Formats: sequence, C-alpha cells, structure tokens
Amino acid sequence: MTETGLTGVVLAGGGSRRMGQNKALLAVGNEKVIGTIIGAMAEAGLEVIIAANEQTADDYRELGRGIVYDRFPGQGPLSGIHAALQAAKTPWIIVAACDMPFVSPALFRYLVKSVKEAEAERADGDGYQAIIPVEAGRVQPLLAAYHASGLGALEDALGGGRLRMMDWLERLRVRYIPEDVLAQETGLEAGQAFFNMNHPEDYHAALAKKREEEAGD
Repeated sequence: MTETGLTGVVLAGGGSRRMGQNKALLAVGNEKVIGTIIGAMAEAGLEVIIAANEQTADDYRELGRGIVYDRFPGQGPLSGIHAALQAAKTPWIIVAACDMPFVSPALFRYLVKSVKEAEAERADGDGYQAIIPVEAGRVQPLLAAYHASGLGALEDALGGGRLRMMDWLERLRVRYIPEDVLAQETGLEAGQAFFNMNHPEDYHAALAKKREEEAGD
C-alpha cells in the first residue's frame, strides 16, 4: 500500500512514429522523460506502473516498475488506460503520457487531493469517475485521474472501435479542473506542465525550455 493508496500510470505503449524514436527514452536535462515522470509520481506518493505493449516493454524493464500490457494493441491511449484500470489494485489511477518532460510532484499531489475529495463525495452518491485538467480551453485527458467504475464504458468503446477520448468521457461523470484553479493550487505554469513531444521539433523546444530553466536557477 502506498502513502496515498493510488496508482500512477505512465502511458508508454505508443509507437512514437512521428518522433522517429521512443520519445519516453529521450533525455531532457539529465534524465529520460519517463524517469522524470516516474520520479514526480513517486514523490507524490503514487505506486507507479507502466502501460506498454509487447514491442516496447523491454525498453522499460531496467526502470524496475511493474509493466502492464495493452489488451487492445494499436488502439491508442485508451488501450493503455484500460490495461492500467484492469491491473491496478486501487480504484483510482492517475495517468500521464510518456512524453511530458515538465510534469511535477505538485501537479500529481493536487490530483491526489482532488481524488480524495471525489471519494468523500462518492460516499454521498455516485461521485465522479474522472478528474481532468483543462489548459487554454483544451481538455487534458492524458494527465488526469480515472476511477475503475468507468471500465465498462471503456471496454465498450474499445470493442466498438470508438477510439476518441471524448467519446468515452461523454459517458462518465467528469470533474474538469479550470486552468486558473490548477495554477492557484499548484503554482505551476499550466502551458509548461502539459507540454508534450510528438515531433522532433517538439523535442528541440523541450531542450531549449530546459536550458532556460537551468540558466535561471
């Protein structure tokens, strides 16, 4: 049992085709991106697992974390969330995509706090099934919390080939966290916290951001 009783999940089952190499293993600063994410989750008290596929799993074994496999391979991040919800020993999971180099413990601590608040409300009714930040008007479902009660709707979506994240979320009771609330609670610059890398130019931008951070320290 962890300090929080929550599971952190790094979604690392993608093919990184646009990047041309495994983006989770790219270094930003002195650490690989996946190592940064795992460290931030662990510092927030989460028990961390990695959602991967059979092709990528060997890349992550040296990290010493449990690995769960997609049961719906090739169907995007929904399949990783599905695998994690099935494997987790806790009713809630907190997920992060493997290409977010600027996540922080403060962000995960706030999601943990939000989950605990949701559980308190659940005692009085059905409660939320997902807690998702919003940044610049955009929902950020790949850095969010999900409850196991959403698994049935997720299996229906995957089984029917409905792979748009919003199609699944429309069937859940979701608490959306506004950007100003997130910034106030965590002190983080939201745009940087949710920065992700899909293309080589994104990676170069991340390296530049990291150099700016280090120069300012």
